[in-house]
Amino acid sequence: MDFFRKHSRIIFIITIVMFFASTFLGLGSAVFYSTNETAVSVNGKKISSRLFDSVYYNFIDAYEQSLSNQPLTEEITRELKAKTVQSLVENEIFYQQAIRYGIEVSDDELKVDLQNSPMFKNESNIFDLQTYYSFLNKIKLSPKEYEKLRKKQIAGNKLKALLVPAVRLWNYETTDIIKEGTDTSVALNAAFQSKVNAILNEWYSNVVRNSAVIVNENIFANKS
Repeated sequence: MDFFRKHSRIIFIITIVMFFASTFLGLGSAVFYSTNETAVSVNGKKISSRLFDSVYYNFIDAYEQSLSNQPLTEEITRELKAKTVQSLVENEIFYQQAIRYGIEVSDDELKVDLQNSPMFKNESNIFDLQTYYSFLNKIKLSPKEYEKLRKKQIAGNKLKALLVPAVRLWNYETTDIIKEGTDTSVALNAAFQSKVNAILNEWYSNVVRNSAVIVNENIFANKS
């Protein structure tokens, strides 16, 4: 006891140092695992489990906020994980194809996109940095991670905008719609949109068939 009383300050400092060291090491290994574990690979481009978890839990949050009133069963969580994989693969595929078409997204474009996003604006309809960081904290992504993801999404949207003008309704298609006697403008627009979706889906399916998509089955393991 005399020894402990005499060296209490040193023992206290050593204890604190060891505590923070063990915490740091534990946290470090967790961060290393979450950022380097691959959830999905698309043509050799790795999508981290960290990004997968962010999108997945966002889907869970949306599901719980919906009016379905259905419990979050194992079957539903598996469906949401499959939906997450589909979303991430689609985003990566469109981004890779955008690169092939020479489509790029500058930092200025990203800045304008973020500043114009309604979910980051305050009551005065002005971009609010605190709201932005609150969103990032909620989805558990750093600004660098989210902005990289957003750039890919913008590039994919630019590619879609490039492909859509090539779609046309043939004369026989418009003639049949006009003969139906319904609201022509609405019907034509609906028919055009339907054809755009069909062509984009066919194009996307062909690209996926010629892509190497590898899914880590561990992401479908039971976990909250």
